[in-house]
Amino acid sequence: MFSSNISDRITPEELQKLQEICMERLKMGELHTLRNDAKLRAVNNTKNYEEFKDIVDAAHLKPISKADKMNAKTKNRLWNTAAAENEE
Repeated sequence: MFSSNISDRITPEELQKLQEICMERLKMGELHTLRNDAKLRAVNNTKNYEEFKDIVDAAHLKPISKADKMNAKTKNRLWNTAAAENEE
């Protein structure tokens, strides 16, 4: 993927690919931290595995703000698409 010769210049394509890889790894690390924190909280606060799993699975979600609810572009959006899929 990347040239192994240290004297070669990094191409713009290689730099772009490296940036993409770094950003993906950062996102993966943030998600891991969120899920791990949720596990640590949930282990003492849940009665069964299903509750524990639900808390961990929702760790990356953020609450909907009042501004989101009032914004004309997002006002009629289906916020919980997973719930809508389960109802069908």
